[in-house]
Amino acid sequence: MKKWLTLLGASLLGMSSHLTYAHEYLLPTDGSRIIGENVSYTVPDDKRSLETIAAQYQVGLLNMMEANPGIDPLLPEAGKTLQIPLQMILPDTVRKGIVINLAELRLYYYPKEGGTVDVYPIGIGQLGRETPEMVTSVSQLIKDPTWTPTANIRKNYAAKGSRTGSGTSRAR
Repeated sequence: MKKWLTLLGASLLGMSSHLTYAHEYLLPTDGSRIIGENVSYTVPDDKRSLETIAAQYQVGLLNMMEANPGIDPLLPEAGKTLQIPLQMILPDTVRKGIVINLAELRLYYYPKEGGTVDVYPIGIGQLGRETPEMVTSVSQLIKDPTWTPTANIRKNYAAKGSRTGSGTSRAR
């Protein structure tokens, strides 16, 4: 369990330098779970890819493709209207602290002040391996923590022809 808290902490530290990737939403006051609003966007005539448009709105490419079936992701047709999926349903859980929704690949952060939720896109786990599901809590925060790759991580990197150090390294 300590490993997973470390992984979560490292992920959060990594995100702290990319705060622009978060969307802040006002929480509904009527108890609803729906936040945000979808946006319509007209594709310009500049050969912009769907991925570029998605990045402009800080939305994942897969979300854009799902919201716009049949649109060519490499070269959407100029003049076509796209739906930018900025509306979402909050997880059905307590709105406190950090909530990770693995199915959506999103992290929801509910600040103590209340009234808002910050939503971050995340990547978690490794392809081909199960990501464990659990309820955890952060027991302590350490400024500039160190991390030592496990023997298993070093073995996996070696199998791919890469090398990781065996010592500790500072998170940045």
